Order: sequence, then C-alpha cells, then structure tokens
Amino acid sequence: MNFKEAILGSGISSYIYFKSASEKATVFSSKKSVTIKSKNFYEFNTIGGNSNIWGGYINYDRHQKFLKNTKYKNFINKKFFKIKEIFTGLKHFKNTNCIVDEKDKIFRVNEYHFKNKLKCEEIKKILVNKKNLSLISDNGDYQTDKLVLCVGNLGLIKLMYNSGWLNTKDIISFEDGNCGYTLNLSNDFNKNYYIPMPISKILEKLIYKRSIEYKLSKNFLVLQKFSKSSNVHSFDCSEILKMKSSKIRFFLSNHIVNLRINNLPIRKFIKQKSDKINVFCSGTVKKYLAGPVIQDLILDIVENK
Repeated sequence: MNFKEAILGSGISSYIYFKSASEKATVFSSKKSVTIKSKNFYEFNTIGGNSNIWGGYINYDRHQKFLKNTKYKNFINKKFFKIKEIFTGLKHFKNTNCIVDEKDKIFRVNEYHFKNKLKCEEIKKILVNKKNLSLISDNGDYQTDKLVLCVGNLGLIKLMYNSGWLNTKDIISFEDGNCGYTLNLSNDFNKNYYIPMPISKILEKLIYKRSIEYKLSKNFLVLQKFSKSSNVHSFDCSEILKMKSSKIRFFLSNHIVNLRINNLPIRKFIKQKSDKINVFCSGTVKKYLAGPVIQDLILDIVENK
C-alpha cells in the first residue's frame, strides 16, 4: 500500500500537524497503552500519547505574543480547542491557562480527531528508498512519498536506532529543567515558573491518574515548581535504550527541548537521512522555557511544516 503522506504518532504534535494540513495524511499509531521511560524521558505510547497525562496547560503570555505570527493566529482562529482561564488572583498565576474541548474538559487527543485516517499499527522501522520510504510493522510494509514523525522523543530515538540511523555509541543530548513542588508561601518568580495545584486536583490525579476538568480557582496551597534554568543532559545511545529510570513521574522533568544527535539538531540529523522526512516533537523546539510547551509546539509546526 502506498501513501502520498504518512504521520507516525497520534499525540498533540500529530494532532496540530494533521489539523493544520490542507490534505489529511494517514496517521499510524500504537494502541498498546504502554509507558516507556528512560533518564528524563517519560512517554505514554498509545493513541493520544502524552496528552493522556498532562493537564493541557498553555503559557498565556507567550500565546498572546505568538498571535502576532500570522500562521499561528490562523491556526488558533480555527478553534480546534478553546483556551480557558483556570487560576485567578496573582498575575503570575493568571499566565497559566489550559486548552479544553467542546465540553470544557481538559483537551486530550482521541481516535475520533483523526476520523478515518487513523491506522492502529505501530511502525517499528523506516527504510529510505530511492523514490520513497518503506514503513515496516509487524503486520506488513507500507510505502509513502512523504513522512512526518510526531512520535515522542524517546520513541523517536528507539525508532531511529531500529532503522539503523543510530549506533550504540552515538551521543544523545537535550535540555531540560527541574520539576518539583512547594507550598505557596515565599515564591521566587524570577527563578521559577509555578502552576497552582489545588488539593482537589492532587487527589484527582492520585486516584484517576489525571485531571478531567478545571474550575476557576484562587485557593493555592501547593504549587508545582519549574526551574527557569535548564541543564544539558548527555548520554550515549546504549544508555537511553536500556529504558530505565529511577525518577518518579511527578518529579521527572519539565519538558525536553533541543534534542541533538552528536550535537546535530534532530531535524537536521533526520534531513540528512532523507529530505522526504520531517519531525515535530518537543525536541525540535530550540529554546528551553519553564512551564507549558504547547504554544511553542504549535508555532514550530505551523512555521516548519
């Protein structure tokens, strides 16, 4: 079977790319509901990806700034989701909004968002041919003229290794910031970005593993704290492929950006393999900023697709 264009992955990056494209590509996604983790990476490998985990937060100040970009503004104006204020009170907390669906529930990417273009099949390997690309799964091979990789950073590394693009000694590097929790007492907004965590939401996450919806709140006892300073992490490929991490999910990381292979930005690295392939994930975002990354993903995709 030959496709004009195919997308691997069904998380928020895939959704943004799919909705912003005039012609809808076929979307391949695993449906296994398996969590994979290694070092700072933590990914939910199923339909919707990590949108099944996070709270759909958006940095409202950066969102307002990006609205000056015509492509970004055009995407937002199509109203694929709504932006909702969820915290009131101090100005710093009002900067954190969230994206919600038509029922005002926290936005999660679901199977129906891709309609009949979703193929529940995990692609394990990519072969670069002279005229097209071969996508290898356990059930068969597919050919596509163009490929868009929207899998998570860790899934991307695994896919590249299986495809023979990486060897065990290649150096994988990225930027990330620390994530923790603190009481809402004495906070340093110059050094950290804070997201309030109402007690009801903490209990909801512990019981149901994720929040369902947010109501406007102004009582903040606990804050999730993201350091505005970042660290560069570097590991050889073999260490990452061990798929081991001692870190607890809620203290894991902010978000991984500036993913590099042997110090080459991930998008450039993949373009060297084939100019028929593009990639979108948090790792293609160049600059680390504490807090939500959704608005930066949108901007990266609409400018580089």
